[in-house]
Amino acid sequence: MNQLGVILALIFSLIIALFALANQQPVTISYLYGEAQVSAIVVILGSAILGALIIFLLSLFRHIRMTFTVRGLRSELNTLKEQLQEKEEESEMLQDQIEQLQAQLHRHGENAGEREGAGEAGEEGNFSPVGKDMQEHSHFYENSLEKRRDESEIVEQEETEGEKKQEKGYNQDRDRDR
Repeated sequence: MNQLGVILALIFSLIIALFALANQQPVTISYLYGEAQVSAIVVILGSAILGALIIFLLSLFRHIRMTFTVRGLRSELNTLKEQLQEKEEESEMLQDQIEQLQAQLHRHGENAGEREGAGEAGEEGNFSPVGKDMQEHSHFYENSLEKRRDESEIVEQEETEGEKKQEKGYNQDRDRDR
């Protein structure tokens, strides 16, 4: 695409040069405080060069602004990746705790079943209060794990949206350059 731009610029320059050569007569240019007699070639080429310089400066400004935007988005992306990594590690830790608590609950349930058979269970036939506490902790950790998974999904969605915004902005600027 860059080669096409160079080719088009060369063709446009050639057209301007031919137009300037066809108009060699002197022209009068009026300023705020005076007048000047200049060849039409100088006026045409000077206007073309000034226009090219203005376009270059505007595109340079847009490029610099885009560079800062991309740098900021990359920094935000890295931060989100780090947060996602932390959430995944926390999720794994909570999953391990849930498995440990479920194993303890299962062992405690077997012990309570043995006591129940021996007549040592509570009045309602449930486990001891310790077993109920373990069940509550297990549910708490399962809920915490689900919450962390939801947060991880939100971070992933934000990361994807950030990448789409960055790509969309790049494509819009590239289309404006055409």
